[in-house]
Amino acid sequence: SRAVRKRDEPFGGIQLIICGDFLQLPPVCKANEETKFCFQAKSWRKCIHINMELTEVRRQTDKTFVSLLSAVRLGRCTEEVTRLLTQTSANRSERDGILATRLCTHKDDVEITNERRLQQLSGEVHTFEALDSDPMLVKLIDAQCPVGGRVELKLGAQVMLTKNLDVSQGLVNGARGVVVGFESEQKGLPEVRFLCGVTQVIKMEKWVFKGPSGVHLSRQQLPLKLAWAISIHKSQGMSLDCVEISLSRVFERGQAYVALSRARSLAGLRVLDFDPKVVRADPSVLQFYRQLRHHQLLTQDSLHTHSGADEKENWKCS
Repeated sequence: SRAVRKRDEPFGGIQLIICGDFLQLPPVCKANEETKFCFQAKSWRKCIHINMELTEVRRQTDKTFVSLLSAVRLGRCTEEVTRLLTQTSANRSERDGILATRLCTHKDDVEITNERRLQQLSGEVHTFEALDSDPMLVKLIDAQCPVGGRVELKLGAQVMLTKNLDVSQGLVNGARGVVVGFESEQKGLPEVRFLCGVTQVIKMEKWVFKGPSGVHLSRQQLPLKLAWAISIHKSQGMSLDCVEISLSRVFERGQAYVALSRARSLAGLRVLDFDPKVVRADPSVLQFYRQLRHHQLLTQDSLHTHSGADEKENWKCS
């Protein structure tokens, strides 16, 4: 961007709007490399001039659950938090034939679980192949697309939507369902009953993204993935109606918070083996947020003082 815009500023002077929560999963680093967040980069202060903290929770509405998650996010695990999360182990893991999705810490566990559970179902396997814009760049497409090049389903398969289809009906990214049938036509598209109460035939959808040198790539595929299990990493950004979590193999700071906060409610959450020790937050991130809040308070005080002085000056003039 510097070369194109012929400007020496970071990113060629392009305005940046960066959104995210540093108290979720940290950046993925190479082995033996120290984890560094973008706010620790030398260019951060040069690029980011205004910092704002959003404080209103939208995914959850239950105040008790919101308070619990706020504590876990900061690495705090009180006796009340422990009690509430331990109690969830008795919650139902099945509603209307739809099983709770199990969040796993490791990708290998996800693949093994989904393949094994699909094999255990009787009946014919229905295979759906993706239509990619450039088959030579399939690895690049796989890395950016939320669905694979091949989707295999059976009657009774637990699935999850990977794209917003109809927000008003609850057919959103992360919505859980079960395959209840297949069309008799040539395409044999799957019919899915969702937890939101909607039963619908799911058609092919298209994803478009940029590849090397700005070339546009695309994939057409069913917006479905097997959902007996998904990784905590892949669950980031999702809202799940029913979640089952095993936290015994948590290895990363913020990982427990990401997993727990995918649930919309305590009733839709089942923690199998909760241990308070897995609730951890990165000290450098906590320090960043403390400094951010302190700076915001100083800014507010400064604006308030300046506003008060203006009012006095205006009063004198009148």
